[in-house]
Amino acid sequence: MNMTTCPALFTSNLPSCAENQGGGDCIVERCGYARKILESIHLIGLGARIGLASHLTGLEMKTLKRIYRQLMGRSSPSGQLPFSDTWFLENEQRLFHATLVWQLHRRLCRPDCSPARLLIDIFEVYTQLVQEPVLNLARTSFAIQLFTTGLWSERQCSFCGMAFPAPADSKQTICPACQLYHRHRCSHCHAPLVAQSRGRRRTACGHCGNSLTNSD
Repeated sequence: MNMTTCPALFTSNLPSCAENQGGGDCIVERCGYARKILESIHLIGLGARIGLASHLTGLEMKTLKRIYRQLMGRSSPSGQLPFSDTWFLENEQRLFHATLVWQLHRRLCRPDCSPARLLIDIFEVYTQLVQEPVLNLARTSFAIQLFTTGLWSERQCSFCGMAFPAPADSKQTICPACQLYHRHRCSHCHAPLVAQSRGRRRTACGHCGNSLTNSD
């Protein structure tokens, strides 16, 4: 079994369980197990390692190791899952993509959706929306974890008024999109900023003369 000979296993539209119309777990044990297998196959096809697939589906590592080898023809790469938000905080582009994932989570989360199914839906929509995705499946999953565990909380941007997530202990009041925007345009007159040559950091807009301290 591999991805080229079993394309049906990677469909995002799995059939609904007749026993699961109310949003709870299916009372048929084998039905629930089969759905977990299909979800793990889909996750692996999107780039998940067996540790993430096991965490989301609850399947045993032994089972997932066998599935991964059958699908990919090799063992799952080793390594830890993300455990710190430091990587996201290193630049505004990563924060912007994390914010996009947060917005998708708010729109796609529903009671009848398993954690694995929710991540699959979010990641597939995210990769369709952006031309060059910055987050892989593991980073997307960890970004969702930051929101749902309360490590990041909702803020309102002081420039555009849109809601965005930020670390709960930070004082950030500008969303990543506005931060990226103001790196290229003046926050006062919105004129494009002329590229600065090497040397001292640009401190004032060349068009209106206002300080750029609050927009960088």
